Amino acid sequence: MHKDNFRNILYSDRQPKILVVGDIILDKYIWGVVERISPEAPVQVVHVQRENIALGGATNVAHNLAVIGCDVTMLGVIGNDDDGSTLKSELAAKTIRTDGVFVDTQRPTTTKTRVVAGNQQVVRIDHEVADNISQEIENQISAFLKKYIQNFDLVILSDYRKGVLTDKIITDVLSVAKQHHVKTLVDPKRQDFSIYSGATVIKPNLKEAEAAVRRKLKTQDDSYKAIKEIQQKYNAESVILTRGKEGMMVIENDSIAIIPVTAREVFDVTGAGDTVIAYLGLLIASGYSYVEAAKIANVAAGIAVSRVGTTTVSKEEVYHQLEEMTSGSKKILTLQEISSLLPSLRHNKKIVFTNGCFDILHVGHITLLNKARKLGDKLIVGLNSDASIRRIKGEKRPIVSEAERAHILSAIESVDYVVIFDEDTPLELIKAVKPDILVKGSDYTVEKVIGHDVVEAYGGQVALVDLVNGFSTTNIVESILKNYSTVSSDSSEK
Repeated sequence: MHKDNFRNILYSDRQPKILVVGDIILDKYIWGVVERISPEAPVQVVHVQRENIALGGATNVAHNLAVIGCDVTMLGVIGNDDDGSTLKSELAAKTIRTDGVFVDTQRPTTTKTRVVAGNQQVVRIDHEVADNISQEIENQISAFLKKYIQNFDLVILSDYRKGVLTDKIITDVLSVAKQHHVKTLVDPKRQDFSIYSGATVIKPNLKEAEAAVRRKLKTQDDSYKAIKEIQQKYNAESVILTRGKEGMMVIENDSIAIIPVTAREVFDVTGAGDTVIAYLGLLIASGYSYVEAAKIANVAAGIAVSRVGTTTVSKEEVYHQLEEMTSGSKKILTLQEISSLLPSLRHNKKIVFTNGCFDILHVGHITLLNKARKLGDKLIVGLNSDASIRRIKGEKRPIVSEAERAHILSAIESVDYVVIFDEDTPLELIKAVKPDILVKGSDYTVEKVIGHDVVEAYGGQVALVDLVNGFSTTNIVESILKNYSTVSSDSSEK
């Protein structure tokens, strides 16, 4: 199973060395609210509340690669301006090497500024020169390629049509890489794919493939014939076609694999292509077959489109999704695993948290868990470890081991995730999860709930739910001991 192979990458210390060649773009966001129309012109007046920046274009591919554990070098061009300096600093902050980032004094750093009000984009302002880079900059990029190409496991060509991937640069990348047996992965933007001849892998979307073969691809058979034609005509080892809601199609050697889409809900396709390219890069550079690489990249894309905006997808999230697909469920997580999943869990969802020992599960526990789950969309249960319970309740507890307790809890439909913690209180876990709602039984007061101050400080709330009277693990244990003792006495008298 590709899930088991991917586990090796998840816990590997090896960082594939990947070079990303393409258009460097800085994305700026201005967030605000609109309360009136300007008296100067019939336009909205945006009252700015906050601003932020993000890596765009080919640098978003590089960022995705860095997040999933690759040693990434960016090769491209910025202007001699403040945006260029900001972009270079941001790349370095994301652990992306900037040795190949060259400065062109004759053009600005490509910058896209989006003004957003009430989650609606009001206007986008572009600063760019999309003409081909100068011959001087071309020569500098080519010299860098020839000097350092043998240091890389894979080269990715990420074209956003902003002038970096000229005919010369594309030709040099593919020829120099082939000379040194370095694989190449192309995200094509040209209608004529002949420029990509000799690439290891070409990854078009449906529209790009249609342009390349000059016909509509309406059926699965149409797509089958198209990628075979592209592979043979342009001497590629593989062609990976992304087909939107139809998933992917991959040709490897002479066989073709159909990979269905995995996304349950699609909120935003922004950046999903970059996620696919990044995972393909990681996996191909790590020795995966093209079909296996595409299967896992497809899972990553399914996670990416379930969120709003450009985003990165961690390896832990992908592995968890693979676990769910192959074994049905993986509810028992470590703190690290739940932390990695939180970005996707938070998307338009309310996270509820409760905790306890849950030593001998009874109707009171079930009632608490069911009521807690109804308060939100995802219920995370913090579970005291065996050592934690012994410190709190004495050496004779717990009755049931932490592994058994966790598996029993995970079998309950209202429980989404179980995280075992070893501290006496769940405070550190609460700080990590940052639930929207912290739940305890009504036998507590808000002030006595561990973590109430933390949750309330960031705008969350504490909810106390009514319990079923007369049920507790301690009472159950005492009842068992009493009854067992009576039975033992009666038996000894006989």
